[in-house]
Amino acid sequence: MQSKKMSIFLGFFPDNESKDEIVTVTESVKEIFKDFGIDVRWSNPKTYHCTLLFVGNKVSPILLVIYKLYLKKFTFKKFTVKFNSVKLGISRKYRELIYLDLLEGGEQMREIYLQLKHLLKNKTDVHFIPHLTLGRVNKDLTQQESINIAKDLVNVSKRTNVNKISFEVQSIDLVKSEDGVYTVQMSITGS
Repeated sequence: MQSKKMSIFLGFFPDNESKDEIVTVTESVKEIFKDFGIDVRWSNPKTYHCTLLFVGNKVSPILLVIYKLYLKKFTFKKFTVKFNSVKLGISRKYRELIYLDLLEGGEQMREIYLQLKHLLKNKTDVHFIPHLTLGRVNKDLTQQESINIAKDLVNVSKRTNVNKISFEVQSIDLVKSEDGVYTVQMSITGS
């Protein structure tokens, strides 16, 4: 029997209008990779989200209850997220990542990330970069492929007006992802 792929994270989802705009951008991005013959695992538009804190792959039910108790005390001010452009390779470790970076809202996300990390006593040492994942490339790209794709992504970002996509973050969710199915365990509404 194959084990289920599970993870728990804190994050937020774009509103439906923004999600539709992101889908439109992604369709243009898909064309670039198709033209290069590069296979990509695209994110499901229904699960587009921005992760604030990765909690873990295996979280016991007891620990989940404890986290919920801690999170009941957590508050945040609503803020606006505005995307900037489509990028490839968020870091050396994640060179395959195709994502939207932020023009606005990144500072608030960093602040909330640090607060949540402290509140939940999360010891993972991650260089937090606010973003929304569109997909992951299935192979190691050559330097030339990366350069060519990066140029095309700049053009797509301008043509599709990525920097016009924005939404207000009204709630932060504790989400359980099981085999790609997302279940909100708890929502924290902003003030």
